[in-house]
Amino acid sequence: MDLREQFVREIFESFFTRSFTRILPGLIRKAIQDAALHRQEFIPVKDICKQFGLSRRTLYNYHKKGYITLRSTEGKTFVSVFELEEHIRKNPVQRNSDSSRK
Repeated sequence: MDLREQFVREIFESFFTRSFTRILPGLIRKAIQDAALHRQEFIPVKDICKQFGLSRRTLYNYHKKGYITLRSTEGKTFVSVFELEEHIRKNPVQRNSDSSRK
């Protein structure tokens, strides 16, 4: 290998090493976030309301406060089941039972 080839090789090696050192951590973080989103199950709001006994307004309030993710497509809104279950687990709601009412 002559001096010019070695010089060009060293320049490219230096450039790519510095570039990837700056760019790669952000790309990896973004890929992890995207993968987490793809693993989540999204269910229509109507079905979630029935399944969890919550009102639509409560779900939209949770979304507004950043507790859950909502996705809309073709006129339907879907809720992240994972995030809703996690929020409910961390913040249990005290409900009145019929036996406590007089």
